[in-house]
Amino acid sequence: MFAAFAILLRWGSFFISVINHDESTYIVIADELLNGEVYLRDVIDTKPIGIFLVYAALIKLTGGAIWLLRLAAALVVALGGWGLYLASHRALSSQRAGIAAGLKYVLICSVFSYYGLSPNTEIFFNCLTIAAAGLAVAPRVTAAENDSFWHWPVAGLLLGLAMTIKPFAAAESLAIGLFLVWYYLRQGLVIRTLTAGTTLLLGFALPLLGVYLYYANLGMLDTLQFYLFEVNGAYPIELPWYLRLKYMGDYCLRFAPFVILGALSLVRSNGNSDRPHTVWTRFLLLSFTLVTMVVLITGKRFGHYQVQLHPLLAALAGSWWALGKTAFPALSWDWLKKYTPAILIGVGLIVGLAHFARFNGKDDKPTRIAAYMEYKLAPNETFFGLNGWQITYHLLYRDVPTPYVHSSLLFLDHHVRAFQVDELGEADRLLANPNLRYLMGRVSDPDADTPLSRRLLLEFSPMDTLPGEIIIYRRD
Repeated sequence: MFAAFAILLRWGSFFISVINHDESTYIVIADELLNGEVYLRDVIDTKPIGIFLVYAALIKLTGGAIWLLRLAAALVVALGGWGLYLASHRALSSQRAGIAAGLKYVLICSVFSYYGLSPNTEIFFNCLTIAAAGLAVAPRVTAAENDSFWHWPVAGLLLGLAMTIKPFAAAESLAIGLFLVWYYLRQGLVIRTLTAGTTLLLGFALPLLGVYLYYANLGMLDTLQFYLFEVNGAYPIELPWYLRLKYMGDYCLRFAPFVILGALSLVRSNGNSDRPHTVWTRFLLLSFTLVTMVVLITGKRFGHYQVQLHPLLAALAGSWWALGKTAFPALSWDWLKKYTPAILIGVGLIVGLAHFARFNGKDDKPTRIAAYMEYKLAPNETFFGLNGWQITYHLLYRDVPTPYVHSSLLFLDHHVRAFQVDELGEADRLLANPNLRYLMGRVSDPDADTPLSRRLLLEFSPMDTLPGEIIIYRRD
């Protein structure tokens, strides 16, 4: 059910080459890893290695076709919805609360381009943090007899894997750790607190230790430290408090129906603090608060950062359905069971067709560039995109001539400073590549007017202009 709903909602976005350039970066770097390149040495980005290994596996499974990678991403969203169904069902002993949470998650992830529709790290590590909460927290919300010790190391392992995809998963990790301490200490089980906490931490550390040993074996610990601490330390930007509030307010307004349901669920859960509904919703609220803090730290207002909030919002909104018929009795379970399939199909068709109409009407510049360059490039030749269109490397099966795959790393001042890029040195390195034959850029792009591009254009001349103000340069 979740897979069918996700595909129905998202299929209209499968056929355009780029929704968000981050996805393009994951695909292109994964291609390079499959060709034997080493991440952080031969190809560089801001993310940990995990997301690129995920995409390398998906490319192996799908052959690398964009529409199949998007289908795989839809199934990942469905997997997250299914995990949320299991967790909510187990925590609240309510199947309809579980189904509501899972369906809401799939829907929330599939409406807005930069809030889950474009595949990004969040939809992948959400599956892991959902599974960890479903394993470590949900069984203990309802009954103490569900206290299997093996839950903790496995949950820790899942959270550690999530951290190798994006460090923001530290928020959910802390929430689960705090739940562990609360759950056992309130029962006076100090030894159990220490042993469960230790195994949780050991499981959490294993994936991180694996990354450390991988780079230690390559003699790249200094490089790893530079990108983990120095670059990421320089990455945040200052943002006034009112813009941070506006950022979160925008999220709440976009998903207002679910925010209202979640708030109602929290209000109605007040009372006996031992009730499963109260314990579960308070854990979700704690997690939501911690994720919000982590998301706001960077000062960046990217919509995809808030995809990390989706499972928590969906679970809070879904928990409203565990309250029984005392709230809006007209929405009875029998009525919903009868009409829910028709409602889901209708919503899925409307959203899916809307995406198709929107993306089908867009100018797919990378695809046009690839079609133009396909017969221009000799077998060993490659090109360099001036501030954009990195997916074209994947479409044309060409090597990337620079380690900095995401174009913004070379063309935005903030990133150039954070990564300590020697722009003229990188330009000379590009020019030293005898296979670099072409450049491509926009006719007018102030961000691309940098020392690097000015140095390159000394040796390249305009060759052609494509519709959409795309200019192609050829080496003299």
